[in-house]
Amino acid sequence: MDETDFTILSEKIWAGGSRREDLVQRVANALREQILSKKLQPGAKLTPEAEFARNLGISRPSLREAIRILAHEGLIEVKHGVGTFVSKSHKPILGALELMRSMTEMIRASGGQPSQRDLKIEAVKVPVWVAEELEIASDAKVGRISRVRLMDDRPFVLAREYLVLDQDKHSFSVLQRFTGDSLYQFLREEFGTDISHSRSRLSAVSADARMAELLGLKKGAPLLMMNELHFGFGGKPVLLSINHHNTDVVEFTSMRSGRPA
Repeated sequence: MDETDFTILSEKIWAGGSRREDLVQRVANALREQILSKKLQPGAKLTPEAEFARNLGISRPSLREAIRILAHEGLIEVKHGVGTFVSKSHKPILGALELMRSMTEMIRASGGQPSQRDLKIEAVKVPVWVAEELEIASDAKVGRISRVRLMDDRPFVLAREYLVLDQDKHSFSVLQRFTGDSLYQFLREEFGTDISHSRSRLSAVSADARMAELLGLKKGAPLLMMNELHFGFGGKPVLLSINHHNTDVVEFTSMRSGRPA
């Protein structure tokens, strides 16, 4: 890594404060971004630990803990007595649960080409539990987007997204202009809605016959179901997404900090 790379990393790391548990995660996030964007090439050897920590302005224990996180994710290999290297093989898409990113952005950051098939946009009356999640009347209609997400023409997510509609700018006629790229970007540009935060629930499920057919898997193959409720800056739910991920293609990670001693 050259001086410019260290400067960019340092800016990303120190942008959010200085608490150690936050610092470790910021270091891991900044390095992960460099790896997934191929700025750090597979097989590249990282700068020795003492020099690396000094250049970033952090302690060696903080750097070591961040490296441990990425090694657990399979992005980094630590070869004792030899050095620390960017892994030559890892899952095509690796998402951190702490970061709210569109699937389109995650695919591109991993060096892949996002696309989709079987896009369907409908105005539907939703099940009671969906209405309750979105905090709308049980007889209200919402916009439902169904599609199969692909990376480099390989299907990996069955996506179903429910969007709260109204009679003004959040109308179904506007939603019908959605072409399948980043839904976050579409909401911001066409609906004037920015997503403030989201709440996710993850479950391990088995692919039924229909899911297996759409994803090109065997019936019973393991899938990761993510139920994610998105909120606008006013604190109201605006979008519920229910995605079934092919675990051979995408993997999610989470950083958990312990209490200080």
